[in-house]
Amino acid sequence: MKTTLSIIIPIYNVAPYLKECLDSVINQSYKHLDIVLVDDGSLDIALEYLNKDERIFLISKENGGLSSARNMGLEFIKGTKLRSFFEDNKEQDIISFTSTHTFDKNTKIINKETVKSNFMQIQKRYIKTNIENINDLLVQELPNSIIHFLDSDDYFLNDCIELCVKEMIEKNLDICTHGFEEYHEENSYFLKKPPTDLMQKSKKIFFNTGIELLQENNFFQFYFAWQGTFKAKILNQYNLRFTHGIYHEDHDFGTILFCLAKKVFYINTTLMIYRIRKGSITNIQNTLIPQKLPKYLEPLKEHFSDYKELREYFRIYCLVKIAKQLYIFNIDIKNDFFKKGIKDYCMYYFNMQIAKDPLKIKKEIIFFKKNIEIYKKYLKFKMIIRHPKKIFQDRT
Repeated sequence: MKTTLSIIIPIYNVAPYLKECLDSVINQSYKHLDIVLVDDGSLDIALEYLNKDERIFLISKENGGLSSARNMGLEFIKGTKLRSFFEDNKEQDIISFTSTHTFDKNTKIINKETVKSNFMQIQKRYIKTNIENINDLLVQELPNSIIHFLDSDDYFLNDCIELCVKEMIEKNLDICTHGFEEYHEENSYFLKKPPTDLMQKSKKIFFNTGIELLQENNFFQFYFAWQGTFKAKILNQYNLRFTHGIYHEDHDFGTILFCLAKKVFYINTTLMIYRIRKGSITNIQNTLIPQKLPKYLEPLKEHFSDYKELREYFRIYCLVKIAKQLYIFNIDIKNDFFKKGIKDYCMYYFNMQIAKDPLKIKKEIIFFKKNIEIYKKYLKFKMIIRHPKKIFQDRT
């Protein structure tokens, strides 16, 4: 039997690019696809493709950003109880983990009445919901399948999925990354081997574990979401999902994913085009605050008069949240390399000057300062116990 691969595509405010994106998916040389579209605010084109291709499953939801859309897509991939509830009419209670980002396997039961009250089935492969963050409701154990994320303003080259699946199966990989090119829309040019491709900086293309890749390349600040395929079951180890309500959400997700993974391989070939566009999240230059702001920036509007300043503040907030997620994960895995990386990552924020602080970032920084200081004292104590003569010699 051919392996089915799930492609999860969040859709928001990308009408000019969406057809190119979806055409690149439905025309892949590899045909055994489960295509999960998560409409986060624009619907017409998604409905057109839903009726064109039976491999597509569409969820229309309350707008909540990339993390929210990707997490919703994960809970609806083929093989989950939630997907089967609607697509196969298998109405049943669903077992859910009680929380994300933990090795604990405590569970709760989501009864079928609760499921039905939160989702409206429009047709067999089309669901609507008012839920913004699906993981407030449930966190399922994911099936033994392969996943590739794709942003809806980017697109695959024709054999992207076929080559990834081939390597995943032949090498028994947990993760298969691949190369990409950036398309800079404003100047209409393609950038080969872009600096944003961290794997271009890697010393090797194969690693026995993901943490070995991070360690050998000194990747302390790492990110990964759409640059390859991975086994869904990796996420089950830590109930891993994207952190809700932030940008740069692929930093903690990617780092933790690789720390949990075994074999990792890099296909050093361009298999995807990543679009850099003027109005994207990562490329906004305006200083005037727009009339309509993204949802997470709206509460900051009354505190800032400069849009760049507002976005820089929110960027710091997101990175501090990411640092906290990594710090908590670090406590659990007890890996010396990772501990050092997290310490270096967090130290950057200690002396940061923040004038306006509506989201109380300083409180989080104090948390890090306290805990990193405790950790430094622990390391010193450990050194004294192991090498008392060395400590004495250093002092003399």
